[in-house]
Amino acid sequence: MKPNFTRLLFVLVAVVFLYASCKKANVPAASNTATAVDFKALSSQIGTQFYKSITGQYGGTDVNKGITSPNEAGVAANKKLSLNSVVPLCGTVIDTTYKTTTIEKQTIKTHFENFHFTYTCDADRVDGYLVRDSLVNVAYSGGLLFSDFYEITQNYAVKALDQTYKYVSMDGSLSSLVGTGDADALASNSTASLYYLVGLRVNFASGPADITAGTTSFRTTITAYNLSISPVKHITTYYGTIQYLGNHKAKVTFIPGASYIVDLITGVVTPV
Repeated sequence: MKPNFTRLLFVLVAVVFLYASCKKANVPAASNTATAVDFKALSSQIGTQFYKSITGQYGGTDVNKGITSPNEAGVAANKKLSLNSVVPLCGTVIDTTYKTTTIEKQTIKTHFENFHFTYTCDADRVDGYLVRDSLVNVAYSGGLLFSDFYEITQNYAVKALDQTYKYVSMDGSLSSLVGTGDADALASNSTASLYYLVGLRVNFASGPADITAGTTSFRTTITAYNLSISPVKHITTYYGTIQYLGNHKAKVTFIPGASYIVDLITGVVTPV
């Protein structure tokens, strides 16, 4: 499910730049030289953003919660069903859209979400789910001095691999778009990543979700804008793989390029 919020995000960033351009009459000319990428920092960003996405830290589905929908409470209350009920939740679909807005000091934060969740079964017992989740988080200051946004789409299947429902497989895809606009600097940048999940094994029996096996291939595109005089845009795309090692560690390899071991929780990076 591709969200329809992307246009809104770019409109917000455009407003930031328009506001700033009205404030600044004389600014230095933009440089045409692209900044060299820091692969070490990029590997940390790629690894941790993926982990935060599947564990619900941006909103949406959290693999730590087991074979349970984040919106299950209302369904269970109405149908009086559970994973072990005589009439299971097999095939039950939860489909909803919602929006929330909060204000903290001068920062306005808005969260949009489209949520589609389907319980799957084996031998008439719930043992997994399919999720199609699209969400956007936007934060901008009241004076339009900055804006930040995060967009994520998830389309994957989770299936229990044992009777505890705390060891699961994950297969499918996930995409993210992260952007920041700075009106004072008349600049913005965004990082768009597409991940393909193949044979992931996730264990959350004794703590935060630990991806113990499997691989993720990724494509990451970095776009940088500088609007100080005339628009200057640099677009660079990188490809690579993430190999999951367990103990919340993963090996991020750029193709071609260097490899790094990333702690998926802390973001600490060690060159290989």
